[in-house]
Amino acid sequence: MNNEIATIVAPVAKAGAGSAVAAFVLGTLIGWVFLPDAMRPWQFGMIFALVTLLLVLLCAAPFVWRRYSGQS
Repeated sequence: MNNEIATIVAPVAKAGAGSAVAAFVLGTLIGWVFLPDAMRPWQFGMIFALVTLLLVLLCAAPFVWRRYSGQS
């Protein structure tokens, strides 16, 4: 059972981590250029990364559910 869960979760975690890092960098650049006075750039980058990670996990949920539940 644990190998099955790891097989399902690993690609989602890999995609989520990669997109979160890219979103943090992109969000920091956006914050630095457009919102320098509203907040620190890394704060906007962190918010951008968390929202992106949430969206990746929400988009992956149906695929993980189908695979885990045995539906094709």
